[in-house]
Amino acid sequence: MDARIAPEGSLEILSREEVGRLSDHHEGGLYELWRKCSLAVMKTDADDDTLQILARNSAFDISVVQQDRGVALDIRNAPDNAFVNGRMIRGIREQLFAVLRDLLYVDDEVLSRSRFNLVDSRGITDAVFHILRNARTLQADADPRMVVCWGGHSIG
Repeated sequence: MDARIAPEGSLEILSREEVGRLSDHHEGGLYELWRKCSLAVMKTDADDDTLQILARNSAFDISVVQQDRGVALDIRNAPDNAFVNGRMIRGIREQLFAVLRDLLYVDDEVLSRSRFNLVDSRGITDAVFHILRNARTLQADADPRMVVCWGGHSIG
């Protein structure tokens, strides 16, 4: 299915440079990582392994459309399970914009600035803390009713 979606709330404006990084198909660009993460969000209920999902959805494409007052995402050949009655499920739409927000933040603040020692446990924990705070997951005035599952530590 194809769709154009807009965010509800935050991340309504991106710089041209950020859009350029998200659109960059070359090594070091964010497009392929963004595409794979977005596809993973839309296939959260799938029992397939990652390679099968990527192979079956090779025509999937996502891009940022800059508009007068913000941005939208153009999505082509999205998995049908991300839609109900032709409309993208709200939670999936929200998660797609969260992926976008987090990829840009991590690229800008965690990876590009070499601010965190990402080979040291303390540095990784500090980086994760900053990512969660940027996502407004940590609220000082709220009871933290969450469980954080951390994985991927063996991925090179």
